[in-house]
Parts: sequence; C-alpha cells; structure tokens
Amino acid sequence: MTAAAGPAACWCELGRARRHLERAVAELEQARLAWGVWADSVRKLAEQQAGISVAAGFGLLDDEGYAAALRVGTWFDDAAGAAAVALEVTGAGDAALGPVCRCVRAGRQ
Repeated sequence: MTAAAGPAACWCELGRARRHLERAVAELEQARLAWGVWADSVRKLAEQQAGISVAAGFGLLDDEGYAAALRVGTWFDDAAGAAAVALEVTGAGDAALGPVCRCVRAGRQ
C-alpha cells in the first residue's frame, strides 16, 4: 500500500492515526451499506405483517421494529460523518498540522 502525500505519508503517530481513520471511514461506509440492506429486510417484513407498503403511506413508521431499524441508521450516519470530519481535519496539511506534528515541522526546515 502506498501512503498518500501529507499527514498520511508521515510515519509518526499522527500518520498512523490517519491511516487508521482512512480504513475506519471505508469500513463505516461498508457498515452503512450493510445496515441499509438489513433495514430494507426489516421494512419488507413489517410490510408483510401489516399488509401495507411504504408506497401506501407512512403506516410503517408506527411499527416498533422498523422505527428502531431507522434509528440505528442514524448512529451509522453519525459515526461515518465523525470519522470523515476527523480524516478531513488530519489531512488539512502543513498549515494546520505544523504546530502539532514534528514530522511536518522537520520537513519544513
């Protein structure tokens, strides 16, 4: 695996943390996709049990199992969003990281 330029290419703890974040973001995106497939199966089951479809209205939102499945999706979205923000901040470049990363400071000398 070739490291990207910038903080991810740095082999100090910050670079290591950024590489973990890169993997975490990718894994969280996969988790969101898996959640979507699972939530869709919960929706289909709720439709069968209620004898209605989502196209017929919002009647399924009263189903406790389906509502819980949707709430879980919010947690996946929040986790993926937080990881993406952390990844963006750690990739902000020399201006943001120079004061905290000795490798960036050393590279500028």
